[in-house]
Amino acid sequence: MPEADLLPDDRLKVPGFGSTISRALALPALLLLAACVWHIAPTGLASVWYFKANHTIELWSEQPDLLTQDSWQHASSAIDQAIRLHPKHPHYLLTKAKINEWGWYSGFMTGKELEETEQYYLAAIKIRPNWPNAYADYAYYLAVTQFRLTEAFEQLQLAKRYGPYMPETLLRQLAVGFLRWDALNPTQKTETLLALQAVVLTGYPLHSKARIMVKEAKQQQAACTYLTAHKNNFPADIQQRIQKDFCLKVTESTQAL
Repeated sequence: MPEADLLPDDRLKVPGFGSTISRALALPALLLLAACVWHIAPTGLASVWYFKANHTIELWSEQPDLLTQDSWQHASSAIDQAIRLHPKHPHYLLTKAKINEWGWYSGFMTGKELEETEQYYLAAIKIRPNWPNAYADYAYYLAVTQFRLTEAFEQLQLAKRYGPYMPETLLRQLAVGFLRWDALNPTQKTETLLALQAVVLTGYPLHSKARIMVKEAKQQQAACTYLTAHKNNFPADIQQRIQKDFCLKVTESTQAL
């Protein structure tokens, strides 16, 4: 019986007919699989390099002594590889900027070299314009490394527009404000103190981070004065915590005088 006259069920019994269909379907499937692998493989490899770089930053944050020129160069090379494989990933771009800042703080980069870091913030913001972390981190870069305070507070306003209660927004507001306290205008100081109030109300762990920031910036007096004046905004347990964490040393210093 000619193959054309066979019923569908009968065709499957003809030697070689099923294998012909399998071969016909296999080629497009393999091509599709190859295309997927070609697209996914660089992305997956980029994430491996990113996690390596980001893990190193976390180690530096927990144990600053681990930040050596060798570890910094390894982290920088890792994030460069991630960006090469996935140049439009905002997290990778922001991580590159942070690694550069760590290098600058430690003397591994010059101020002139650090200026190139701005491009990574701008690129990340362009790719993801509603991401508060990018604006908050960019504000920190502008204020602390470039002393461009007006622009920094403009970026903080954008961070608050897209994520007013995000930890990164609040903590970067505190860092910018207290580290540059003496150079702020009254409006900027008020914004910083309002952020401090919001952080204190959230409780731990943000409260602990705020306490450390205020202490390192030597602005306990300003923090204690504001928080005490607005103590009615806080429940009793937080009022006690404020006295212990922000005002105890101030009181002791005053009594010593």
